[in-house]
Amino acid sequence: MIQYLPTLSIKFLFLLLLLLPVSVFAQKNKVLIVSDTWPEMEVLSEGLVEKGYLVSKTSEEELQSDLSGFDFVFMYVHVTHAPRTTQVLIDYTMNGGSLVVLHHGISSSKMKNPQWLDFLGIALYPRDHQEYPWKVLANLTYSMVNLNPGHFISSNEMDYENVTTFKSEYETNYEGEYSAFQLVNTELFLNQRFTEDQRTILYGFRTEDGSRIQPTSGWYSKKGKGMVFYYQAGHAASDYQNPNFHQVILNTLEWDPS
Repeated sequence: MIQYLPTLSIKFLFLLLLLLPVSVFAQKNKVLIVSDTWPEMEVLSEGLVEKGYLVSKTSEEELQSDLSGFDFVFMYVHVTHAPRTTQVLIDYTMNGGSLVVLHHGISSSKMKNPQWLDFLGIALYPRDHQEYPWKVLANLTYSMVNLNPGHFISSNEMDYENVTTFKSEYETNYEGEYSAFQLVNTELFLNQRFTEDQRTILYGFRTEDGSRIQPTSGWYSKKGKGMVFYYQAGHAASDYQNPNFHQVILNTLEWDPS
């Protein structure tokens, strides 16, 4: 005997089918990558596309003035910015965008971009500075240490490899033992100094021998109507292939700050 669904049930199912695409496409999934070196960003892009993100790419020279159509913008420019690039990225963030700055987005070349560093609340000093000299450590293994264990970005679907001690070289904050994961054969920056306290720290770094420990490996800050995130990892393509760092980036895109 054939049984028929009540008319009301059929209408309800039809309504769900109509609403489903809306809910899917309402997700924040439009991503732009601004870069001047692409092998690393190709790995990042492939990982995001696999997760359903719509990824566009551009050079600094071809960067559009209006980025409001993107839910997230990744910045991976190694060289000193053109003033226009700095202003476009700042305007995007201040007007409600989510800007994700990676690795050399805060590096020695940005000393010539004071507006950029001021926007990020960062000070970089010359290599001969007495207290906080800029320095690059290359071809090393270091740990990204989870200094904010309860946060979605640093906890959701993360699989930390070990627990390590953390005691910053300069501050007493975060002293203790924390979960961590390692990045291998990559690059590390020393002495990215904070000029303001209006940020949330997610990660610090610790070299294998424990001689360099600083709380600057991952953080975010509210800027105007938007947010800026920074992750110091990302020098090598292998960084983006690391399952934990890849998950940190995905968590950044999926986190709801409201």
